[in-house]
Amino acid sequence: MRYSQRGFTLIELMVSLVLGLIIVAAAVMLFIAGQKSFALQQGAADIQDNANFALNYMTKDIRMANLNAVTATMTASSANGGIVFSTANLADVASSAVSQSEVSNTSNVNVGSDQLVIQYLPTQAQIDSGLFDCEGTQVTDTSVYVIERYFVRQDANINNNETSATALALACAAGRSNNLTAFNRDNGQIIMKRVDYFHVLLTVQNSSGNFRDMTIAQYTTNAPTARIVGVKLGILARSNQSVGVDSNINLAKPFAILDQSPDQSVTLNSTIQSAQTKNLRQVITQTVAIRNALGGR
Repeated sequence: MRYSQRGFTLIELMVSLVLGLIIVAAAVMLFIAGQKSFALQQGAADIQDNANFALNYMTKDIRMANLNAVTATMTASSANGGIVFSTANLADVASSAVSQSEVSNTSNVNVGSDQLVIQYLPTQAQIDSGLFDCEGTQVTDTSVYVIERYFVRQDANINNNETSATALALACAAGRSNNLTAFNRDNGQIIMKRVDYFHVLLTVQNSSGNFRDMTIAQYTTNAPTARIVGVKLGILARSNQSVGVDSNINLAKPFAILDQSPDQSVTLNSTIQSAQTKNLRQVITQTVAIRNALGGR
């Protein structure tokens, strides 16, 4: 009695195994690429969401700088001027709580972040409609100036891929001109997470009517009598979540922010550059015209 035997030959089995491995490898590659693309898109969306909220919040308040001041002309020596540089603008303010350039230990780049301090006198209409400062405290008095300080500080909530020194955020501290005790030392409310660097330029108008942008240090040193009419904000923001070890993200590249030419660009510090996992970074800018800085009052 004869039995017929059927099956795959060794060569057919080997070919099918190779084809199966190729298909599996392609599927794995597609999955990895999809995961990488998703992480990058999530990082970009994270930056945009944080930036939109923070800049809209800041712009609304900065535009009110110099509101109800005695004169529309805003300089480094204007009493109750909309931007605070010293006690000439705001009595009893601490030297550390005024607008200044390159505050030490406040960035993840090779220079310190800037600090911007504004003040304004609210109107009764604003109070009646429900006015709150940047820390969420309701404004109730039209005779007391509201003071707001925008600066970079450490965030106590630390992610897995960062340290207490690198977990920086943009914050705002608010106070009142009749009580600066808490304002001078307040850590403030975080309004934008994960900011590596915060840069401020002042748009000024000289006696000839010409406009130029200056850093806070340049203005206070070289042109303290020039009229301030606007503010430019520059932020080096990074995603809150890591995007892995993507080789396309170069942590050593320079970033030019606002007025910075290629030879003045900022670079991430060595701690960030040596990080095992990476975050997406983006330069975000905003120009704010101070509506109370023009006119002849």
